[in-house]
Amino acid sequence: MQGISIWGNGIIAVSAPGRDHTMRAMVKNYLPAFACALTPIVCYIVVRPYAEIGINDDWCYVKTVQILAQTGHLAYNGWGGAMLGWHAYLAALLVKLFGFSFTAVRFTTVIEAMAAAFLMERTCVRACVNSWNATLATMTFALSLVWLPMEFTFMDDVPGVLCVVACLYMCLRALEAESEWSALIWISLAALVNAVGGTARQIAWLGVLVMVPSTLWLLRRNRRVFVVGCLSCVAGAGVVVATMHWLARQPYVVPASLIPHAADLESLKQFARVGLHAAGQLFLWALPVLLMFVGVLRSWNRRAAAVFAAGVLFFAVAGLAWIRAGRLGMWLAPFMQDYMTDSTFERMNAIVAQGLHAGIASKSLPLFLTGAVVLGALSLVACFFAGASERPTPQAETAIAWQKLGTILGPFSAAYIAVLALIELRYGGLFDRYLLPLLPILLLLLTRYYQQRVKANLSLWCVPLIVIFGAFGVAATHDEFALYRGYVTAIDKIQSVGEPANAIFGPWEFEAWTEVENAGYLNSSWIRVPKGAYVPQPKRSLLVNCDTLTPRETWSLRFLELTPAIKPVYAIFSHPGECGGQVAFPPVTYRTWIGPHVNSIYIVRLPPCFPS
Repeated sequence: MQGISIWGNGIIAVSAPGRDHTMRAMVKNYLPAFACALTPIVCYIVVRPYAEIGINDDWCYVKTVQILAQTGHLAYNGWGGAMLGWHAYLAALLVKLFGFSFTAVRFTTVIEAMAAAFLMERTCVRACVNSWNATLATMTFALSLVWLPMEFTFMDDVPGVLCVVACLYMCLRALEAESEWSALIWISLAALVNAVGGTARQIAWLGVLVMVPSTLWLLRRNRRVFVVGCLSCVAGAGVVVATMHWLARQPYVVPASLIPHAADLESLKQFARVGLHAAGQLFLWALPVLLMFVGVLRSWNRRAAAVFAAGVLFFAVAGLAWIRAGRLGMWLAPFMQDYMTDSTFERMNAIVAQGLHAGIASKSLPLFLTGAVVLGALSLVACFFAGASERPTPQAETAIAWQKLGTILGPFSAAYIAVLALIELRYGGLFDRYLLPLLPILLLLLTRYYQQRVKANLSLWCVPLIVIFGAFGVAATHDEFALYRGYVTAIDKIQSVGEPANAIFGPWEFEAWTEVENAGYLNSSWIRVPKGAYVPQPKRSLLVNCDTLTPRETWSLRFLELTPAIKPVYAIFSHPGECGGQVAFPPVTYRTWIGPHVNSIYIVRLPPCFPS
């Protein structure tokens, strides 16, 4: 039998007198979470993410850590808007222990990814998702095509997600607390830990600003908990204001603004498209769980079948309209693209293309994935009309009702989406990784709804889908690091003949690192402190035959104004003879797991007139 106690001013705690508190029970309960936490380490061993060069934006954060380890002070360099905070200090500790290297700094993110996976599984369990479903939801997240690569670079997305998941976990613990003292501790920790944790990625402060106040609304009947929680939120908000004031005064910080530009009709249309793409991208990442709703087709009533058929008809008509307008490609997966996503899907298409006509293969995989997302989404919507009754669960497992869960997650998700909307309206573009904090929330809600409205456990078919997505993610991440190791080899070859680093054009991360090494910061017009740091540069033009540059190489061209210290003599390209140059060294080859398996990087000596 269960015991019920009422304490404070109305908080009800449900306890089980016969509950097993033995060490064996604790190990059994936490074993799935530990297994999820080990996933980043297993992938780390397989991927071998070693490359002593910046990858995407992490070069600027790595440079901040290097200076922090040397001087004890945070220093910025005109690129990247993250404060870094504790994320940088943890990395600096590893640098102190093992010496400076990109690999040592990046291992910080692996540790944070392990903590995020552990807490996500426990959060799902706290939200009444059973252990099997919680594990599959967490593995879907940990092996997703965007999260997995982020685990091995020193970006600020992983600590940001960790901060959000930790805040949600603590809020749920406060809501489920069996005593007033326990509730006081958990709600205070949620506010204060999030305030400090958000220094790594400022948008995570929506935890202390929105999620914790939403939880306090549910706890408002207990005055002591409510008052202490409010004081903790005020203290957390004070930390936010103080740190943002400090950040604004730091030299070479890139200030962030959420004030949108004046919007015209075209920008509003683009905004609506980005919103639809973002929803599609989230469903794409959650596809292993989302597709499980297809398995209940046979239990639908006529109303659910009609809804599903209407959805299929709508997307069929829309698809035909897009084909006639020549715009189908912009609505196919991946719906939003980033540096890892591009390479992953390019290599996926290369596999599909084997044995198929190139014209068909170029769209076959995006069409298949888009169809799967539509099928899963329509099945989910139809389930609302299928007439399935909610599965009975023990009283102790239903302490967090849907209404309470919605009160905690709804305002936070709405606030986060609003911030993303302001970023889109201000800067005209979103990276797919910006959606990462919403993915654990989506997976939690999907698995809990499936568990309570469809079946107790997710189907075993979910497992191979997770493995397939994870395998592609691991392979693509391995190949990305293989490419960057090839860049390092090419750079070493150029420097072995006595050429300085600033004589090398590309990759753009190396150019940026070299500029900061020489000048201390990028020559960015965004810098406000100190005044006059930005010096306008004469436009450095390209030769007319730079026609086959990859998107990655195009970024190098955009960095010419930001990197006046770069005086290119040699360039690193994926095609020989690019920009009118001549191959100066034997090509550097590197092997990838996803075809083509043997790839080359070319070191080109540029004409004397480059750049003019």
